[in-house]
Amino acid sequence: MYDLIAKTPLFKGISINDIPSMLNCLGSQKLTYEKDSFIFLAEESRPKVGIMLCGKAQIIKENYFGDRTIIGSLESGDIFGETYACMGLSEIPVSVLATENSQALLLDMHKITHTCQSACTFHHQVITNLLKILAKKNTLLNAKMSYITHKTIRGRLEAYFNDQAEKTHSLEFKVPFNRNELADYLCIDRSAMCRELSRMKQEGLIDYHKNRFRVNWA
Repeated sequence: MYDLIAKTPLFKGISINDIPSMLNCLGSQKLTYEKDSFIFLAEESRPKVGIMLCGKAQIIKENYFGDRTIIGSLESGDIFGETYACMGLSEIPVSVLATENSQALLLDMHKITHTCQSACTFHHQVITNLLKILAKKNTLLNAKMSYITHKTIRGRLEAYFNDQAEKTHSLEFKVPFNRNELADYLCIDRSAMCRELSRMKQEGLIDYHKNRFRVNWA
């Protein structure tokens, strides 16, 4: 576990030997979740900083009518909840749902942002790392906004696929969503999206199998 935690952006620059005492300083909790159980439940859970130790999860938002939007996906080593924890809210406004059996480490934001009495040298490094994480997450949110500003389904798909190709430095890539989840993420109707994907494939613009895609317009 310590090897994984030491590789996360939150603990960058901190020796693995310091991780155990650092986790104790931050009031960490290691918790296990079954598939389809909530790590955080919107409007009920207290915001904390989470690190996925194993498994997968999704960050989701539901409106008053129960319509669900996927904000993002999480895998082993990913950090979540830090934005809402920094806002000082008493309840988190989104849910985090385990999509397979998972383990997560939860950290107290107050203990992260307020250095302990012993003034740990590595505590300041964690705060610096947290600021960098927040800046990166803001960039990712802006990217999603850029997808959904396209009025057409094809425009949203092309914008998303372009980013995935650029991120992986390859025309072939695997997306972290199934069809339902990708439609939710891009805020479009699933059936209409599947029809558009089929048309794009017939036109030779893309090829795909399950959640693995290849773009051919580069």
